[in-house]
Amino acid sequence: MRKCKYLSFIFITILILGIYTKDIYSEGKRNILFISSGNPNFLNFDEYMSGIVSGLGHDINLQTEYMNSEYNYSPKHELEFYELLSHRLRNYKNFDGIIVENDDALEFAIKYREDLFKDIPIVFFAIENEELIKKALSYDMVSGVKEVSSIDKNIELISKFHKGVKNIYFMSGYKSELTKEDISYYENKYKKNNINLHEVVTRNIDVNDFKKKLKKLESSDAIITFYPGYFENINLGHEDTIGLIKSLTKDVPIYSSFEHSIGKGTIGGKVVSPYNQAKKAGEIVNSILSGKSDKKIYIGDDNANKYIFDYEVMKEFGIKKHDLPDGSVIVNDPIEIYKKHENYILVVISIILVLVAMVIALISYTNYKMKYEKELLRLIDEGEELSRLKAHFTSNISHELRTPITVISSVMQLSKSKSKNNEFIISNNNYEIIESNCNRLLRLINNLIDIQKFKCVDTKPYLQNVNIVELIEDITLSVIPYTKSKNLDIIFDTTDEEIITAVDIDKMERAILNLLSNAIKFSYNGGTLNVNVSTLEDNVEIEIKDKGIGMNEEELEHIFDIFYQIDNTMTRKNEGSGVGLSIVKLFVEAHGGKIDIKSKLNEGTTFKIKIPIIKISENRCDKYIIEDELKEKVKLELSDIYM
Repeated sequence: MRKCKYLSFIFITILILGIYTKDIYSEGKRNILFISSGNPNFLNFDEYMSGIVSGLGHDINLQTEYMNSEYNYSPKHELEFYELLSHRLRNYKNFDGIIVENDDALEFAIKYREDLFKDIPIVFFAIENEELIKKALSYDMVSGVKEVSSIDKNIELISKFHKGVKNIYFMSGYKSELTKEDISYYENKYKKNNINLHEVVTRNIDVNDFKKKLKKLESSDAIITFYPGYFENINLGHEDTIGLIKSLTKDVPIYSSFEHSIGKGTIGGKVVSPYNQAKKAGEIVNSILSGKSDKKIYIGDDNANKYIFDYEVMKEFGIKKHDLPDGSVIVNDPIEIYKKHENYILVVISIILVLVAMVIALISYTNYKMKYEKELLRLIDEGEELSRLKAHFTSNISHELRTPITVISSVMQLSKSKSKNNEFIISNNNYEIIESNCNRLLRLINNLIDIQKFKCVDTKPYLQNVNIVELIEDITLSVIPYTKSKNLDIIFDTTDEEIITAVDIDKMERAILNLLSNAIKFSYNGGTLNVNVSTLEDNVEIEIKDKGIGMNEEELEHIFDIFYQIDNTMTRKNEGSGVGLSIVKLFVEAHGGKIDIKSKLNEGTTFKIKIPIIKISENRCDKYIIEDELKEKVKLELSDIYM
């Protein structure tokens, strides 16, 4: 049994080691080392890896080492990297090929050529330095792809698509991309187009100076970018710099020499393609190792570059697709996007149509079902609202009935306690208290009855032709004793001495008295009330204004709701049922009018009644009000104000 377990352990260990070894160096596969001067976060890294894999093909083990030389390269760092590779080569099989990217990686490879990579083909790409390339190619088995900007091709595109351009600005970042000889060569070549060439190296100028240069450019100018973005005072980055150029040069065509500028606001052009360069390098390695080519292959032209254009920016400058060079790639082209994803789009459309049909069927069923559910919910909501109103009504009416009854009962008990010889004596003052509270009860009952009448019965006002100016003035004068008791002044004013209109005198009196009652109760001691009557077109306007406690906007929304009372110290000091303003609104609307309110907290309130001026056929009532009746109405409507 133990022997079986031992053999099983050995078998599993061998199997794991076999799988691991196959994963790193599979039998029959070539081992390629890619030395990157950057790191996996480098801008072009993903394109480099995809291109190399595509160029190498199958049956390749690709290993990657990162120098990260852009931020951390020093003799010490170089030594550590050397020791890393030396250890790897000592302990594992040698590599069949080396691919290096950028200047630092190539310099490292040729420096340690004999020590680390002897007799191993080395292929470089993304190298512009001609001296370094010349030095590298002097070694055996060193091949590569030079990074070449397609300046000539992009100038050709500008001269073709933008006939009016006279100046082309080359905008680079770190260093000059053109020599004086280059500029002279291209100017002579395009002499018939009268094109002048200029170069701006952003590393040599302040970003604000760069903005000034851009603002001076006109539609007769064009731009070709070479990774601008590094300035004397700031590093904006390539994409942000392209955005800045685009924002300040609306009518200026912008072409690019690098693929990453496409889709950022440039038209495009023949661009350096990181993917194509890496793919070419992979193809060279594959060709050398398979014996199809010599040990030294060099691509020094722009064959690794490709034409790429942005459809959206092309439209801005009226460039047609059929005018582009053969083999051009167009990004953001809706037709190309459709062709690329045609099958996927058709599947999605089919699914959407099925879903739409299902949704329509579901909506039809849901509408049928919800029709009855909504009615049920409405009835439930109405029932809940009725219950809430019932509870609210019971609470308020109980308070309004209990208060005057309690006062009357207290007065009666007090009078009884002071009686002599069992004679029940009520003083004049107590009599007035009892009368006032009885009036208060009567007023509440009248208001409730009127509200119910207006809600349940089509109640029409009893109209009489009256001089409404005189009516309002008499009502105003009748409340003077109450204003004096509160140390208030009341002022009546009118623009017309006589305005004849048909009104229900009783309802108008009650409406105005209710508003005056509120104005008296909620005015500060020593304040002033203003009552104004005027005409506006075919309407009479009655304005009652106080300088009292006022209200905020939230309270104004509910002020005409039945039993609504403002909850603050001033209102709690004053009696009231919360029914009065509801009655006023009903009475005004019964006359075909409307009531508006304006109020500001701690500054006062203004009520404005507007009713149409109409006359009925009968003669106007000259004696429309009896003084004693008015006094009784005043007592009744102002019963919650104690003098």
